[in-house]
Amino acid sequence: MSNAQEKRQLILDTATKLFSKYGFSKTSLDEIAAATQIAKGTVYNYFPNKEELFMAAVEQKNNEFFNILYRHIAALDSFEAKLHAFVQVPIKTAYENMPIMLESLRSMPFQYLKRLCEYRQNYRYRMLSLLKEILDLGRNQGLLNEDLASDNFCEVVLDWFLLGDSNFMVVDIEKFLERIERDHEMIIKVFLHGILKRG
Repeated sequence: MSNAQEKRQLILDTATKLFSKYGFSKTSLDEIAAATQIAKGTVYNYFPNKEELFMAAVEQKNNEFFNILYRHIAALDSFEAKLHAFVQVPIKTAYENMPIMLESLRSMPFQYLKRLCEYRQNYRYRMLSLLKEILDLGRNQGLLNEDLASDNFCEVVLDWFLLGDSNFMVVDIEKFLERIERDHEMIIKVFLHGILKRG
């Protein structure tokens, strides 16, 4: 890694810590520059403003999140262990280790919301793809109930249990009721029969 890359990474890592601890609005570029012991003008050479630095920090943490998840799941052998990890690891990682991702939901300036939505859509796509891979493993091993609609099941798990729908808010009652009606049969089927093949 070159000196310039090291400096950029130092700024990014320091900013991530400060944003995570104090939030976007209560963290200034002056504080980031002071904490890195790099002149504020130099910080601007790498990041044109605080918002761009924040978005870079969110993107870095998003990539770290998926690296952790992929490594954890790849290290497991069984379908059930992989499925358990898929549900447990993201929640634990996001809430314990990645507060900046949550901060991005609370305080991102309006002009950056489009980019943030793109990150969330990418997150959703990657999570759905990974869960489908895990279900395909279970299906190939003859473990899954043949009646299970994998695509619908993946969406239900992601939307309800992992809060993967970035546009869904509980205060939107009509959408909430539509979602319940859409997913009701799938949820009941899973509760009554599970996803594993019986007998």
